[in-house]
Amino acid sequence: MAPPIAPTFVAGGDTQAKAELTHWWRRFGDPVLDRLITRALAQNLDIKTAIAHIDAARAVRGISRAGLFPQIGLGASAERERLSGYQARALDSSTDNQIGAFATASWEPDLFGRIRGGVRAGSAELVATQEDERAVRVALIGEITSLYFQVRGLDARIKIVEESTQAQQKTALLTRRLFDAGAVPIADVDRAQAQAATTGGGKSERELERQIVIHRLAQLLAQPPEMMYATLAPPAVVAMPGTPIGAGVPADLLRQRPDVRAAEARVLAAYARLGVAEADLKPRLTLQGSIGALISGFTGVGLTKAFSWLIGGALDQTLFDGGRKRSTINLRRAEASAAALAYQAAVLQAVTDVENALAATSRDQEREDLLLQASEKARAASDQVFRGWKSGEIAFLDVLEAQRTSLAADDSLAIAQTSIAVDQTRLITAIGG
Repeated sequence: MAPPIAPTFVAGGDTQAKAELTHWWRRFGDPVLDRLITRALAQNLDIKTAIAHIDAARAVRGISRAGLFPQIGLGASAERERLSGYQARALDSSTDNQIGAFATASWEPDLFGRIRGGVRAGSAELVATQEDERAVRVALIGEITSLYFQVRGLDARIKIVEESTQAQQKTALLTRRLFDAGAVPIADVDRAQAQAATTGGGKSERELERQIVIHRLAQLLAQPPEMMYATLAPPAVVAMPGTPIGAGVPADLLRQRPDVRAAEARVLAAYARLGVAEADLKPRLTLQGSIGALISGFTGVGLTKAFSWLIGGALDQTLFDGGRKRSTINLRRAEASAAALAYQAAVLQAVTDVENALAATSRDQEREDLLLQASEKARAASDQVFRGWKSGEIAFLDVLEAQRTSLAADDSLAIAQTSIAVDQTRLITAIGG
């Protein structure tokens, strides 16, 4: 039975699209991220496991291919035999040395494609395991990149909290001086100090989030967390990246996604195994031959007479097996149907992942634009309210509220910028990066 799909993507694929996605993370221009991914690709345990599966699949294919060739064997024997006179029907006993050497060969012509089907199944399964390994790499790179941008986003948020805390502490200090001069009540001092302490407490929360993310990165790189802390020391300037690459078109998606390619290869493997089961119902022809010698001495005449040879063939056809072979065919047919459905599901999931990533990127970019305006306006309003309070025109509670609003706007902007970087990473991963 022919598979319901043609091996378009497994056999071919968009080479240009693949080249465009090669080392895509380098377009972010971050050397720390480059080093993290390089280490992960060399040390990650999931990748090493996937490579071991490739080696196993290659060995299985080799076993299947061996059936296409003749099986040749060599053997030798040596015996020393003593016969009594009664056994030898002679007056005296005799002792003989017998030395034998022989070669055998057998070959199945594969009249109905049973062996060739096994080779096709093994080859397709090898492709599937190779794509599985690539899928592990894609997922690993995507997760490391996303986690890295989360760390940098938390760095930015921690910096915002530190700067806001410093500004609020200066406000609290100024309020204390005004209280000492009798210009403001003690309640204003308490409010200012409380807000500065509350804002400073937010730093610990963000630092905990940062630690959790770093521990996950350490796990992916199979490294101690201490090494990861040193690698991810906060940079002097925290910057989120721009978009490194576009999404392409759906056809490119199907050619690049390793899970789609692996699912397709498993469809081909399943239908090849179905063909093997169907061919197993038909007769098997085996050609056999041997040549050898059994001699008791090395004289020319004895050696010539000792040679023997044999050539022949055998035809094997099962007449009754209790339905075993028919049941095997039914099993393989069900497996092939399941593989075809899994392929369809993989294609649908691939399209869904891309659409979701595109939507998230678009929405988060809109959100960033609005939050950027909000951050600028909140900062300007906070400065204006602070000046009005110093001149005695505005109540102190308005100052505290303006500072809280500015802090919240800056923090939301940092979160949105982190989300955009993560969205871009998910988009590239969704198209098979």
